[in-house]
Amino acid sequence: MILDNTPRKMYTRWATLSGMGWGTILPVLTNLVVIAITYGAIAPLVLGFATVGMLLFYLSFRYNVLYVNDTDIDTKGMIYPRALKQTLVGCYLLIICLIGLFAIGTASDRSATGPMILMIIFLVFTILYHVSLINAVNPLLNYLPKNLEAVEQQHQALLAQNNNGQPAHNGDVEKGDVRGATNQPNMVAKFLGLNKYEGYEQLRELVPHGAYDTDYPAEVERNAYYHPSITATAPLLWIPRDAAGVSRQEVVHTSRYIGITDEDATINDKGKIAWDEERGAPPIQEEKIYY
Repeated sequence: MILDNTPRKMYTRWATLSGMGWGTILPVLTNLVVIAITYGAIAPLVLGFATVGMLLFYLSFRYNVLYVNDTDIDTKGMIYPRALKQTLVGCYLLIICLIGLFAIGTASDRSATGPMILMIIFLVFTILYHVSLINAVNPLLNYLPKNLEAVEQQHQALLAQNNNGQPAHNGDVEKGDVRGATNQPNMVAKFLGLNKYEGYEQLRELVPHGAYDTDYPAEVERNAYYHPSITATAPLLWIPRDAAGVSRQEVVHTSRYIGITDEDATINDKGKIAWDEERGAPPIQEEKIYY
């Protein structure tokens, strides 16, 4: 707060959480994954260190996202498929490196020809998988399939029947109030836990839902879809209070035209501004609306 010369700047710096720069974070993590996959066959020991490193990254970023940082930009989950596609570069590099190693080995040992041909087949298979992945994922990035509407309507009807019209929440799902899929998974699927991700109905229950319905004031609902510049009002002018009473006189004269206050902030004889953090919410605080 050394560079802050107004009470508003001091409060803004104190109350605002730093955002996550996903545009600079994810490329680094994706590059590490690509390097680990590429060295997976050349130096398999790297996979162990990469696994431990990624686990530590996961724990640190999870803590920062939940308790330290804020989300400035809603990525809407679009960064995950992009990172998934970029991770396949490591698979390509891995297969190409193995093809090169086996090709070098064929000069001294003809038995390396078989593995080289096998890796070429794997390269073709990886390309086909990549193409099929793009064709399957790209149509779902912006729009959901139309057939999910019928599934959603069936789900809502089931919730209304089981809960007398009251929507179920996470606790209801954990207690088993919501009926699951009719197709029972086999023994292997139960062991691996793949039945949790076998369809839309199962994945839907894994997404957190609000435990309570939010009630918005009438003014907030009316202006929800307006541009902020249309509904914005003049900000409250916050000045520090001085011992000579100049700030109080300024509040009396200026308040006839704009909102102004000198509460919860002081300025000493040396011109240093102080804000009382212990008194709670400052006069310029605005309640954040969660849509």
